[in-house]
Amino acid sequence: MSKLLISLLTFFVLNYSGFVSAQKLPNLTLLGLDGEKHSIQEYIGKGKWVVVNIWGPKCPPCVDEMPELQSFHEDHKDKNAIVLGIALDYPSFGPGNKQDVSRFAEDNFISFPLLLGDAQSTEHLGAGSLSGTPTTLLFSPSGKLEGMQVGQITQQIIENFIARSTQK
Repeated sequence: MSKLLISLLTFFVLNYSGFVSAQKLPNLTLLGLDGEKHSIQEYIGKGKWVVVNIWGPKCPPCVDEMPELQSFHEDHKDKNAIVLGIALDYPSFGPGNKQDVSRFAEDNFISFPLLLGDAQSTEHLGAGSLSGTPTTLLFSPSGKLEGMQVGQITQQIIENFIARSTQK
């Protein structure tokens, strides 16, 4: 079985396993690279899919998937979806380092919003304890947590998931 198919199946299994229930929008405020505090509600529940990627600039698989997330964001930001990055320190999962994240974003031409979080961010987002990085959460246009994947993700997996979810 191909790696892509396994990842896709994992994403769908997690989606339909019952960990997601109807809930209010997450209440989480994090520092942005602009030095300002940003509520997660500025992004989630605003009529677009939101791909929340929890990552670290020193995490090898996180770094490897960034071009996929940037490409997805560029292709969808003016249409139906955006990417939001929540950076933390790797491997401690402590608070993200603003200098490291800013340098990474600049060096890699990351245009989607990046906020600084820590391991508790996933709990505040309704996804339970962080078990590894990268972790990707997918919120529907209404703000419902629809899916989660621990490990690398591709643009194609995200697009397929959204396409299947909108056909329901």
